[in-house]
Amino acid sequence: MEPELNERLARLEKALARKQKDKWDKLTALTPAVISLTIAAVGWHFTNAHNAHQLELQQRQHESQLQIAYVNASIGQSELIKDFMQPLSATDTTVRNIAIEAVLYAAPAPGKRIVDIIARAPAADGARTARAALEAKRRDLAAGLFAAQGAARFAAASEITNAWTGDEALLHLLVDRSTRCLADRSTAPDCADGIYAVMGVLPAFHSSLLQEHRAELTALLSRLPKNSPLTMGQGKILAAKLE
Repeated sequence: MEPELNERLARLEKALARKQKDKWDKLTALTPAVISLTIAAVGWHFTNAHNAHQLELQQRQHESQLQIAYVNASIGQSELIKDFMQPLSATDTTVRNIAIEAVLYAAPAPGKRIVDIIARAPAADGARTARAALEAKRRDLAAGLFAAQGAARFAAASEITNAWTGDEALLHLLVDRSTRCLADRSTAPDCADGIYAVMGVLPAFHSSLLQEHRAELTALLSRLPKNSPLTMGQGKILAAKLE
């Protein structure tokens, strides 16, 4: 009985040894693959982290450049305003009217404020010209948002967000033009991009204006093309402003 038991124990030890060897062999075989995967995963993580860091740096540099450009533009416009002050108050009607038109286009932000002041003073010399100039500028800005060229749309959107977000007449014009464009796409060279551009600038308008015109803005939002996710996304931003 004892030899038989010893033989069974010996066979069991051999079987266990073989299993352990098989496991070790498998582990040894897998080790290079595991190491390669680990190195790849670590490399992917660090590459992604590096790329994200580089992207963040680029964004910061871009924002800094934009801020510098804005400051430089503001300084340049301020200097330009000084040159226009005398013509704006000139007794010569032609000189004054030319100055009103010029300052509105040459120095968009301060020019808008100056021409607004002249337009709101009925007794002021040039008030009628100022109102006409503002109306023409509104039409130009609206046309710019619906232009076929992306650069023209960007320029119009930038000027609106920088100087016209309190202008109720422009708000009316943008809503009206967008509504007509959605009803008949032949009214604009690039209706889809124009609607997207309008949806991008409308949320920047003063909250009080948006609330006052909530009904017409909500109606416009209901007409947005559902097959345009980017435009719908901009529309959601405006809808949130209306809540």
